[in-house]
Amino acid sequence: MTDRPMVGVGMPAALHLDAFGREINDAFGHLPYLVGTASTGKQWRDVDVRLILPDDEFDALFPPVPRDQPDGRWGLICAAISELARQRTGLPVDFQIQRQSYANDRYKGVRQALGLHDRNGQ
Repeated sequence: MTDRPMVGVGMPAALHLDAFGREINDAFGHLPYLVGTASTGKQWRDVDVRLILPDDEFDALFPPVPRDQPDGRWGLICAAISELARQRTGLPVDFQIQRQSYANDRYKGVRQALGLHDRNGQ
């Protein structure tokens, strides 16, 4: 995780993303992260936001499904929150909820916590 300012989305989108991050924190008790290309530069196709939950919390919210079946609950919740984020921020947000061990094992890139700042980067 880094405390660098969001370089890729610009203003006022960064303010809207932080406000959205506070909404997610209020709902889930964890801050989401800006990850991917929007966290490192100004050229991006979409804005990747990830809520990384401790394994036990993820498993309680999303019980295992057979490997050959999609997880309908996970897909619907991620799609619904992506659409909410798009409406709140005006950005093409790709929101996903991830299990902490999965995210830590597979994604080593930059993570910028959203929702920490509410005015002038403070």
